Amino acid sequence: MASLELTIMEAVKMMNAHSMQILLVVDENRRLQGVVTDGDIRRALEQDIDFSDPISGIMSTSPITIQSPPDKKKVLELMKTRDVRHIPVVDEDGRAVSLLLWKDFFKNGDVAVEKKPNTVVIMAGGKGTRLDIFTKILPKPLIPIGEKPIIGHIMDNFSNYGFRRFLISLNYKAEMIKMYFSDNHIDYEIGYIQEPDYMGTAGALALGKDQLTDTCLVSNCDVIIDTNLDCLFGYHKDQGNHATILSTVQNFKIPFGVLKTDNANLVEIIEKPEYNFVINSGIYVLEPEVLDLIPATGVTDMPNLLLDAKNKGLKVQIYPMTCSWFDVGEWGEYKRAVDHMSRLGTDHSAADIIG
Repeated sequence: MASLELTIMEAVKMMNAHSMQILLVVDENRRLQGVVTDGDIRRALEQDIDFSDPISGIMSTSPITIQSPPDKKKVLELMKTRDVRHIPVVDEDGRAVSLLLWKDFFKNGDVAVEKKPNTVVIMAGGKGTRLDIFTKILPKPLIPIGEKPIIGHIMDNFSNYGFRRFLISLNYKAEMIKMYFSDNHIDYEIGYIQEPDYMGTAGALALGKDQLTDTCLVSNCDVIIDTNLDCLFGYHKDQGNHATILSTVQNFKIPFGVLKTDNANLVEIIEKPEYNFVINSGIYVLEPEVLDLIPATGVTDMPNLLLDAKNKGLKVQIYPMTCSWFDVGEWGEYKRAVDHMSRLGTDHSAADIIG
């Protein structure tokens, strides 16, 4: 079971593994002691708290709960009035029984998701050379994960949060991608940008400026992520950002002894060290002022565009979240994503989120 001594980094690992933005902390009798949320992790990052510290220092000890068996109508009303997206269910002794999630209610049709007018740009023009066994036949966006291609999963995830207008940048095997959407009659509003040549990871946005006159979201086409994109969009607006980078907290373990040296002299041997990083997920929220910085021709990559925006005085921030994230343009991550997507249909019980 998760205890108060669990480290923040261990909590992040658990939240990432289960695609959850909350972790329930219980005692040896499964009595709820508190919760750690995605917001708690984000505040820990902002305050530069050591991720080896225990979660007791950042968790909420008075979470909103509801007693079992929960009444659906009361749960929805509580979520709306208290502006929360997850409520633990406890029994009469305070033991954690299950967890109710806002996203499950709207997936089940209990809550209507408001359609947003903002466009999502999917950068789908790359050749996918890291998956060249597949991409010699199919463009990367059409490589299947389960019963859907990569691009289908990306679009469905945005649609879950009300984003149903898509602009897809095309280059490699463009006609095959257009044919897929023509044949499958997917119920989204879809437009295309055709690159005359490879324009980098952001350059094609210049071709769509006339269609991107409001805040837009941009996603790489090799990113499978399970997180609350509505929170990302809301944060961007609340902060008055010109650009917001969705980032994820990731832990990397080096499976070797790492040598620290001073010239050729041994200083220290660190056995299988672990490092924590806040990484770029490949999903962005951008204002038109950022797009105006992109030249009409040539190659522009997203990192250079964001740094250029920052250097010109525009407000660029990151929005770190705990979530499952896969760069499916790489074989190992693609296989992990296939396994992850096959498990997403399971119900969320307290056992899933209590260590």
